[in-house]
Amino acid sequence: MLDHIFEILWSLPAVLIAITVHEFSHGYTAYYYGDNTAKLAGRLTLNPIAHLDPIGTLMLIFFRIGWAKPVPINDRNLANPKKDMIIISLAGPFSNIITAFVFAMLIKLSDLLLKSVIISNIDLLPNILLTFIRGWFIFLQSGIIVNLGLAIFNLIPIPPLDGHHILAGLLPARWAHKYLEFGHTYGILLLIVLVWTGLVSKMIFPIIYYIFRLLI
Repeated sequence: MLDHIFEILWSLPAVLIAITVHEFSHGYTAYYYGDNTAKLAGRLTLNPIAHLDPIGTLMLIFFRIGWAKPVPINDRNLANPKKDMIIISLAGPFSNIITAFVFAMLIKLSDLLLKSVIISNIDLLPNILLTFIRGWFIFLQSGIIVNLGLAIFNLIPIPPLDGHHILAGLLPARWAHKYLEFGHTYGILLLIVLVWTGLVSKMIFPIIYYIFRLLI
């Protein structure tokens, strides 16, 4: 029980980083393409509190897949709404993939330091430092898994996830309209069913852990 709480506490900063990077990237990219809606709403910030969705955050902490509070975007402010929305939607998952690579590099550097400096003196280290080292690696591993999970999960083409904006932008206008109508009516319900039946986990966790193994 205590070990589980310990892991959750060290995973929490990784979750906050992943959420913040994801939503800030959406907001900044939209701002770059001419839409200042996120900025006016106070969402163009690196403060994680502004981006937290209670249920989505808990999902990320306990199940490693979840979501943040969507950044408001008004596509009427975009010069090329269809193309720009694809780029804006991709910005969040792409930023999480880059962040996962950063965490992977930190693991490699930390492991190198551990092997070259600390292990030879490990018997001399106080317990509190050993506990910190264990927590640090939980944080880094969680950073990879949570960022990959947030990226891959959000690429599923079901509203309100990023993937539905991407697919809608790629479809012909007539098909995109019907797809968006269906998604807005049934998207949330379909997503809940996929998550709680475990189908989403079965689909994306093999991908997450395959990339995780490649990175470390």
